[in-house]
Amino acid sequence: MRFSTCVASVAIMLSSSFALADEAAPAAKPTLVRGTVELFDGKVLVIKTMAGAVVSLPVTPSTHFAIVLKKNFSQLKPTDYIGVTAVPDKDGHLRAEEIHTLPLHGMNEGQYPWDHHPSTVAAPTAASSMTNGTVMRIRPASAGSMTNGTIASAGASQLIVTYHGAAMMDGKCEGLVVPGHATCTGTAVIDVPPDTPVQAIVPSFHPDVKPGLAVVAAVATDAAGRQVLTSATLENNGVKPEF
Repeated sequence: MRFSTCVASVAIMLSSSFALADEAAPAAKPTLVRGTVELFDGKVLVIKTMAGAVVSLPVTPSTHFAIVLKKNFSQLKPTDYIGVTAVPDKDGHLRAEEIHTLPLHGMNEGQYPWDHHPSTVAAPTAASSMTNGTVMRIRPASAGSMTNGTIASAGASQLIVTYHGAAMMDGKCEGLVVPGHATCTGTAVIDVPPDTPVQAIVPSFHPDVKPGLAVVAAVATDAAGRQVLTSATLENNGVKPEF
């Protein structure tokens, strides 16, 4: 699966973070816009991007809003459905860069490339991936904990996450699940450093959208060729989206 297709598909997550996608909706080509709110009048969201550009995005009746809430690693539990931004680590593990819980199981499930932009970094992290799946096992930090014969880095906690993907590639289950198509099953061993941000993405039906708030927006091109806002995930009480 091409990187651009993966990112576009995953962006749909942000517009359907609390509802299944509307099968009757017109085909869209979404992308992500990251930055801060410049202006919001209920009809248009104006964003100053991390690169300094200003983007005006019309709000539609189907636009969804969400906020992020800070969580602790200790609050995660088996069966939670999560997204993990990560980079390759030793011994075939992944090393988490951020973790977020999702309100709907099966939402854009899979493992695929991801252009991670932490709130403190202007450029994307190289070779990042997103894994959306179900927590199977959690190992708290210890001096080299062992899970299924693998040893987590000292000081790091560890997650075992299972997921469905699009297809097997080089012996690994990869890609975004496509509804109605055959899937593969994968397991990711993810080491979690102590300073890894953990958040919850929570639907917000009446968000307080103020200038200066950090925002990650999903943008789609509608059938008329117009760019519209499909969703916006917003900073909340100083907690910024880290995915």
